[in-house]
Amino acid sequence: MDHIFAKEDMGRFGKILILLGVLTALFVGMKFVNEMKTYGSIGVTPSVAGTFDVTGEGEAFAIPNVATISYNAEARAKTVAEAQTTVNKIVADSLAFLKASEVAEKDIKTANYSAYPEYTYPCSDRICPVGASNTPVLSGYLVTQSISVKVRDTEKVGAVIDGLGKVGVTGLSGPNYSVDNPESVKQEARQKAIANAEVKAKALAKDLGVRIVRIARYSEDTGGAYPSPMYMKAEALGSADAGASLPKGENTYSSRITITYEIR
Repeated sequence: MDHIFAKEDMGRFGKILILLGVLTALFVGMKFVNEMKTYGSIGVTPSVAGTFDVTGEGEAFAIPNVATISYNAEARAKTVAEAQTTVNKIVADSLAFLKASEVAEKDIKTANYSAYPEYTYPCSDRICPVGASNTPVLSGYLVTQSISVKVRDTEKVGAVIDGLGKVGVTGLSGPNYSVDNPESVKQEARQKAIANAEVKAKALAKDLGVRIVRIARYSEDTGGAYPSPMYMKAEALGSADAGASLPKGENTYSSRITITYEIR
């Protein structure tokens, strides 16, 4: 009986040794695979191993085809209703002029509308006598309607500004020139930036003695430079006999991209 028990124990012990051997072999194999994966990255952090970054820049240019102009219609009166009546007359005159100038209705919109009370102070221009009241007194109301206009025929911009000045508007400003659909110009700038980055990457890879494998990451910053707006007094424009001369130049669209290349 003891002899049979001893043989069974030996069998179990042998199986345990075999299992331990298999587990040890698996552990060593996995360790070997991991070591091979990290080989070549010794001395650098995993996040930057086998890559380099290159920045590319590109610009594209477009002649503006839209001019934005803004102006106010405002009036002061004893009551809001009276001031609104005057403002409505100025707005109506300006809209009639814009329609005659073939500016589309969809390109005219109210940007802001306000009605504020105005006060006077009895002692504002002198020293108040002792005991006198300096309580503000309601003097009337200021009503202002701000309107924004897009002029798509840029050759008419000067004439439009002069005409608006003659119908009694105030706060006339602009034009701000822009490109109505800038996406194609932005795409051109982006393509130039990518091409610039590729040239730099190939030169850098050659200098380093490495080979570019693929693009690992990409990011882009876009921006544009626009002509500064011009500000003019409506009174001066209203007395002009000829349309204002308003050079529109060209708009610049820029793209700055950063590409991370994987290398070997």
